[in-house]
Amino acid sequence: MYSITSKFRYLLTALTAIALAGVITPVGAFAVSRNAVSANAVSTKSSPSKIHQVLQASQLHPQLAIPGDIVDVTLRTGMTQVLLNGPTIPQISADALPGTFIFTFIQKTGRTLIDIRDFGILDGEDALIRPVQFDDGTKSFYLSAGQKRTVKLTSFMAVGTGTLRWAPLNHYVTDWQFVEETA
Repeated sequence: MYSITSKFRYLLTALTAIALAGVITPVGAFAVSRNAVSANAVSTKSSPSKIHQVLQASQLHPQLAIPGDIVDVTLRTGMTQVLLNGPTIPQISADALPGTFIFTFIQKTGRTLIDIRDFGILDGEDALIRPVQFDDGTKSFYLSAGQKRTVKLTSFMAVGTGTLRWAPLNHYVTDWQFVEETA
C-alpha cells in the first residue's frame, strides 16, 4: 500500500508542478521574433541581422535560454559569456540526425574550466546524451580573463524539441531549449 500511495503522491506533485509552470509561464515566453527590439538586446558580428537577448545566470539563478541568446554566467571562478547557436543538421528526413551546436565562450573575469562532462543533451525522445569530446577533440580547456574560444559539439539525436544543459562545478546554470527538425 505504501508504494501505491507514494507513487500517487509523486504523480500528483508532478502534475501540480506542470500545471503551475503553465500558469506562471506566459504564452510565447520562449518565442523569438526577428523584429523584437528590447533594451537589453545586442547584435553580434557573426550574425548582424539577428537580435539576441542577454541573460544573467549563476548557480543560484539558472536561466532558460534559446539558441542565439547571450548568457553571462557568473561562477565562483569568474564570469563567462556564452553564445550557443544550433543545432544545424543535414537537410534530410529521418527520425534521428546529427546536430551541431556552436558555442562561443568569452571570459570576462577570472578563470573558468570548460569541461565536456558539464554538458548534457535531452533529445526529442527525452534520451540523455553525454558528449565525450568537442568536435576538435578536446575534452576540457581553461579560459582566462580576456580570452575567447569557439567550439563545436556534434551529437546524433532524435528529432524534436530538446534541451542542452551546461552545469559547471556540478550546478546547472543554463538550459538551452532547441528544436531539431528535418527537411
